Amino acid sequence: MSPTHVHLIRHGQSTWNRDGLVQGAHEGPNQALLTDTGRGDAARAGMALAARIGPPRREHSLPLWSSDLVRALQTAEIISVALRPMGWSASVRNEPGLREQALGHLEGERTDSLSAVPVPEGQHISEVRWGEGGESMQEVFDRVGDWFAPALIEQPDHLVVVSHEHTIRAALAWLRSRSHRDIDWDEPITPGSVTTHDVVD
Repeated sequence: MSPTHVHLIRHGQSTWNRDGLVQGAHEGPNQALLTDTGRGDAARAGMALAARIGPPRREHSLPLWSSDLVRALQTAEIISVALRPMGWSASVRNEPGLREQALGHLEGERTDSLSAVPVPEGQHISEVRWGEGGESMQEVFDRVGDWFAPALIEQPDHLVVVSHEHTIRAALAWLRSRSHRDIDWDEPITPGSVTTHDVVD
């Protein structure tokens, strides 16, 4: 059985990354957009992805699944252009289930203004909702698992996902059959990075 190559791509640098603001799942006015540096990140991600998947062997159509947040959609569109010279027809499909972890009232705050808060007694850090109205990493883990499970049923050669740092970390834990308590926070997931994991049924 040939594996499904899952390619997890973090969006390029955004205006909120540049300005040191907590992003989360914020939408609406003044939401994060790609910077010039971020567009460069996305272009390099597209070239890296093209080198990994090579030219089409069977189907020429390749869906690019993306978080529906603008910074991810902008990244996915740039990647789709980078794949065309290889012979791929890549269409961007937005998916709310691939959004970044919602951080409630913390979104828009300066990261350097936040102070550490102790984990409530009896709880694991991944099960705490940070920010009023936010999500825990357990909820992100469950959310991405609910999306990946049916997406992998058809066993495509390549499954390309453009998303966000915390979402990608949760997805990697799920794909590696780990629990939400075993999310790897040390693995580098930088803007425009492409992380590939092979899934064999």
